[in-house]
Amino acid sequence: MKIFSRMIVLAAAAVSVPLALAAGSPWLPAPQGGNLAVSHVDQSATEFFRQESKVPTPGGGHELAQQTVWVTGTLGISDAVALDFQLGKADSSYAVGPGLPPARADVSDMTDINVGLTWRVVDEIVNPSMPSIALRAGMIRAGNYETGLINSIGDGGDGFEISAMAGKFLGDRFAVSGEIGYRDRDSDSHDIPANWFYRFRAGIFLSNQVSLSLNYDIEDATEGLNIGVPPFSPARFPDLEEDIHLLGPAINFVVSDEFSITGSWAQVIDGRNTAVSDVYSFTLNYSFF
Repeated sequence: MKIFSRMIVLAAAAVSVPLALAAGSPWLPAPQGGNLAVSHVDQSATEFFRQESKVPTPGGGHELAQQTVWVTGTLGISDAVALDFQLGKADSSYAVGPGLPPARADVSDMTDINVGLTWRVVDEIVNPSMPSIALRAGMIRAGNYETGLINSIGDGGDGFEISAMAGKFLGDRFAVSGEIGYRDRDSDSHDIPANWFYRFRAGIFLSNQVSLSLNYDIEDATEGLNIGVPPFSPARFPDLEEDIHLLGPAINFVVSDEFSITGSWAQVIDGRNTAVSDVYSFTLNYSFF
């Protein structure tokens, strides 16, 4: 049971998605228990997908970078229901020069806020032959940042997302999970495409203190504009059909029953109308029971 509890800590630490994309977990904390995590995420790119072709960023490969401090948390409301949230502060930068799209050398502001409620419909502890299965609904509130810049912090839309999740512990040392969801946001100034998202996780405990995971995240916009194709203009970045495939490993160290730290690296391996980012993150996770 101790290994099981620590694997839940690992799962909770791994759900912070580096590219400002919230994610859920089918493993919920006990009632009045939960976790709180603070993450520092650094992402940078000198290439991007112009439609589906990989080319240097404007200006001959000027670096497009963003550093974000995320605060995420989950609180168990009952045996089968948990509340979660995600918010952050981001600093984005891009070189400014003649002929480049509208940009600011430095942009700093609050990120979107995501608050969700998860209902676990199947618990693998109660039904060992089944995976844990949960449903999540979340609300999104846009941050107060400027949009229409190549280095904007986000798309600037309010909305909702719904998802279904499943996860299974395979013995004492292995766990796998997945999530499929749909997100829709509205904006007074932009036509932000709705998108499907998919999350895949596989974790292994090397010891009682050290674990590894492999994370694969997909964002698939349902429609939208393409870079370089009319009526696209730099001011319409939020209207793009942006697809992202993000893959990378993470390592988690359990310091105590309450604290763990996670380091991860991921890369955008495929996409459409998006930056080819390398993403590094460091997370301090606190769990309470």
